[in-house]
Amino acid sequence: MHLDVQTLSVVTVFITALLGALLVFAGLQNRNIRAPMWWGAAHTVNASGLGLLSSYGAAPDFVSNDIANALVLLGYGLTWTGARVFDGRKIHPWLLVTAPAIWLVLCRIPAFAANADLKVIVVSTMLAVLALRAAEELWRGRNEPLMSRWPSVIVLLTYSAVLLARVLATLLSPNLQNDSLMHGVSFALVTFGTLLFTVVMAFLQLNMTKERTELKHKINSLIDPLSGVANRCAFLDGAARLVARLGADREPLAVLLFDLDHFKQINDSFGHATGDAVLQSFAGAATDTLGVDTIFARIGGEEFASCVPVGDLDEAYAIADRVRRNFAATATRFGNEQLPPSVSVGVTLGSDPRATVTELLAIVDRALYRAKELGRNRVETQMARLRSCRSSGRIARAWSCNRSDGAGAPLRDNFRKFFREKPRHSSHLRQTNC
Repeated sequence: MHLDVQTLSVVTVFITALLGALLVFAGLQNRNIRAPMWWGAAHTVNASGLGLLSSYGAAPDFVSNDIANALVLLGYGLTWTGARVFDGRKIHPWLLVTAPAIWLVLCRIPAFAANADLKVIVVSTMLAVLALRAAEELWRGRNEPLMSRWPSVIVLLTYSAVLLARVLATLLSPNLQNDSLMHGVSFALVTFGTLLFTVVMAFLQLNMTKERTELKHKINSLIDPLSGVANRCAFLDGAARLVARLGADREPLAVLLFDLDHFKQINDSFGHATGDAVLQSFAGAATDTLGVDTIFARIGGEEFASCVPVGDLDEAYAIADRVRRNFAATATRFGNEQLPPSVSVGVTLGSDPRATVTELLAIVDRALYRAKELGRNRVETQMARLRSCRSSGRIARAWSCNRSDGAGAPLRDNFRKFFREKPRHSSHLRQTNC
């Protein structure tokens, strides 16, 4: 099959420039993600370099060869920098100009300028290295769940392999010997590969930007903006998953319900700014106590909830009381002796996979209500037991109070950490398990 080099070059230049403009436009639409601007600039600079390469024979060699390839190298440097920007890494301006500067210096050496094969080897090697570095930057951010990240790494690695294969072909194949950088079979194949690479890479770059935006929106929809912990939606979703696993894990699930005492009075007496600070203080104290791998959320007003796999109700009680005591210690700077911030806690233990999150919350709410009635700043427990009524086929529930005092028991030294799938872009989202 005959590949017309001139036609391929013109098509590649226009498509590369168009994709560059689209990426720049995408970057202007979403200023929170700056990488598309860099990638768009990279495609635009590449289009300029390829355009000058296509003018070989009509323009001076310094323009159609030296400057043209320097622009292409600069474009790949911008692609590498865009990958660094995408994952929030520091920009090194000298990285952008190193490869073009080396190329221009080498082109001033007569022996190098006269050897077309050596030019092919040098420019292809530098382009392959820049593509490999861009792939490495994207690979370093692999913990972020973006589906387009891995295909981008694979495409960059594949293109690097193609460029290095061109180097070997130039060295070993007699069909490509003396084939210049600007025309012939070698240039036609590289131009065609560049066209495919540009289209696929631009698509993946746009898709990564879209996925990053969607991920941020999802995270924001699951986080309470004031306290910084999960919200009610995230809690219900994550707790439902843990309840569904009760049958398989055979490990009881403790549901803890927290309610800040006299919160309305604190707001009225010290102002809403202090009230907000108290909420944030409790969220921080509870997160530090429970750990980031535990589902913990603000489910409304001054009410928080948590789900913790435990061994028994005593362990659940000890965890809840430790949260209560730690919050009391950290909140001493708020309120006063007459109105110190404190928290009441209700605790229940679910071990039946037939239970629902709503049912467990209803049970633990009774324990919390009793803690309020008995003087606040205490932990109350209530066990949910299920028994089957064979005659009616219905399930009757009986509750019994297992513990009631505010002193608390020490938390077990070997508090078991349980594994759960965790998204990676936000530490708060890890608490939601959803």
